[in-house]
Amino acid sequence: MIYIRNLTKVYHSASGNVRALEDVNLNIEKGDIFGIIGLSGAGKSTLLRCINMLEKPTSGS
Repeated sequence: MIYIRNLTKVYHSASGNVRALEDVNLNIEKGDIFGIIGLSGAGKSTLLRCINMLEKPTSGS
């Protein structure tokens, strides 16, 4: 099971901060088939990278 609470990911750069994810909440139960869809730049890959812990979330669990 995957439970995500208030997940936020902010990237910092010289030109300012970019909020890739903001307060994402998600429950995926055992046996669920789940897809993540959205426009380019919506944060799909960032969300998956945070779930896999390839990226450390700025806040949330």
